[in-house]
Amino acid sequence: MPSLLTALVFWAAVAAVLLAQVMILRSTRRVLRAAAPARPALEWGFALVPALVLVVVLVASWRAAVRPPVLEFSVPALPGEIRS
Repeated sequence: MPSLLTALVFWAAVAAVLLAQVMILRSTRRVLRAAAPARPALEWGFALVPALVLVVVLVASWRAAVRPPVLEFSVPALPGEIRS
């Protein structure tokens, strides 16, 4: 379980990124209405693909933040002990 500080920083970053991405999409829509480009699908692609990649990165980051820590150590074999 993440600490409160970790969760607050993560969700603040998510809110900032979400706001920025909404503004990017809003700007894209406004430009496409004002001047019709030759390939509007390409323009939307340049706006939506980074948003989708960002979602993947945020999900991976959250999973890494909430994963329990793993402690690994090796124990030396005792004399006469058989290990596979």
